Amino acid sequence: MFWSDLVAKLPTEPSVWIAALGLFGVAFFLGYFWQDQSTRTRWQVKQEMLKNQQIIELEKVNQNLAAKNRELYAKELELTIANKHLQALEAAKSKFIAVTTHQLRTPLSAVKWTLDLAAKGQLGKVDEEQKSFLNKGLISVNRVIAIVNELLRVDSVETDQVVYCFQPVNFIKLFDEVLFEFEVQAKSKGVKLSVRRPETDLPPIDLDETKIKMVMENLFDNAIKYTPVGGLVEVVVSDKRLNRAEGAIEVTVRDSGIGIPSEEKNNIFQKFFRATNAIKAEPDGSGLGLFIAHDIVTRHNGSMWFEPAAGGGTIFTFTLPIHQKTL
Repeated sequence: MFWSDLVAKLPTEPSVWIAALGLFGVAFFLGYFWQDQSTRTRWQVKQEMLKNQQIIELEKVNQNLAAKNRELYAKELELTIANKHLQALEAAKSKFIAVTTHQLRTPLSAVKWTLDLAAKGQLGKVDEEQKSFLNKGLISVNRVIAIVNELLRVDSVETDQVVYCFQPVNFIKLFDEVLFEFEVQAKSKGVKLSVRRPETDLPPIDLDETKIKMVMENLFDNAIKYTPVGGLVEVVVSDKRLNRAEGAIEVTVRDSGIGIPSEEKNNIFQKFFRATNAIKAEPDGSGLGLFIAHDIVTRHNGSMWFEPAAGGGTIFTFTLPIHQKTL
């Protein structure tokens, strides 16, 4: 009933319906536009807030970077000052070593000469007991002279004053000359010395004869010194690298001695370093021999390394190229 009465009261003229529909459309459009504008305004506000947050975070990052840069600059300045201080200390040390060792060489040579003459009886007759004491003194003086010479070599290495004279050398001849000096030392200590050479002749090797002799002397002396009575020292000259792109020879010195503690392996070629067990076995020593030997081989464009030997002891190996690129 209600709906019937309501429909009966509705206007029937088309113009009224058209006007009503127009008003409805305008109202709908205004409502949609207002809602869209409101949504857009909220999105813009949200974006603005996000942008402000990002700006704040970037400012914090920039502040942190600025603080880190200041810290790095302070550290760099500190390291620069420390480096200059170390350079000054190194220069003072080198000067001290150079002056001291040069001053020591002359009187030590005089003492050695006097002891040698006395031990040989050229300064008067001596009995066996006196000769024994004189020879022990001579050995001690020679040890000190060796240390002085090593200090001079180290100073020359560090100040880059070492001059290398590369010439083609018969390596096996040089090797035999050096080895001959240690055969008596090994025999007197009761250490067996085994030697292997290539079956075929080696070509001449470009090297500084005096300096490579020092390398072999150091390795042979260490091997015999730290190998106990009844032990074995094996020295091998190998030509297995000759036919490679850069031909080289390889020398290996293997001993059955005290070995090198695993925790100290990284320090073996460092200046003045001696392994703890080496100090116990032989208190006297400068810790310079392997440092010098390694430097000499490196300057020959060769390599030097070591590894533990099976059953105890150490294996030292070095290589030397046949030809030097500097020639």
